[in-house]
Amino acid sequence: MDGFEKVGYACLGLLVLFYVGALIVGSIAAFPIGLLGLVALVGIGALFVKVVGERLRNREDDHYSKNVDQ
Repeated sequence: MDGFEKVGYACLGLLVLFYVGALIVGSIAAFPIGLLGLVALVGIGALFVKVVGERLRNREDDHYSKNVDQ
């Protein structure tokens, strides 16, 4: 991974953090109905953490990404 790619990922990560922060603030501001959006956001976040955790623990995917011709 070169320097430009790292900068690009860092910018995208920062943008995601700001966007999620704005979603949380907006959901709290629209209190009664905003709770639905907040629950949906928590659910999506939990699934994302589960998927990333499974990917990091899967040795078979690592083997194929390193050893199989693309």
